[in-house]
Amino acid sequence: MKEYVRQLMRRGAITCSETTSIRDIAQIMVVNQVRYCVVINNEHEVIGIVSADSLICTFGLDLDETKAQDIIVKDKRRVFTTTGKTPLTEAIDIMKRLKIGHLVVLADHPASRAVLGILFSSDIVAEMARRQEEGEKS
Repeated sequence: MKEYVRQLMRRGAITCSETTSIRDIAQIMVVNQVRYCVVINNEHEVIGIVSADSLICTFGLDLDETKAQDIIVKDKRRVFTTTGKTPLTEAIDIMKRLKIGHLVVLADHPASRAVLGILFSSDIVAEMARRQEEGEKS
């Protein structure tokens, strides 16, 4: 049975705008218990990611004046996306080849590139462990 990204992704990724303050992003991450916030522009396109690690770099700055756009990973090569109907094996190959721990999952329809969720390598590992426990082949 062919498996797809939509089956393992975490739905409802946390997003913010490029003008969201670092203070607000930190609060969003704490309340939602997440380590990433996907940054989108006014057209709802993914333009970067703010991670918990990147927030640490803002220590000592004015957290209300510093915005997401000041610290996002702007290098497009570091914001990798896929869709929910991408085969899981293909997504895993991408993550292995690029040595990344997550893929931002966008809507399947090209006209609507809304963020649907994130596929983390830890979700794949958890599924492998679940299958091992249940005696399934991964």
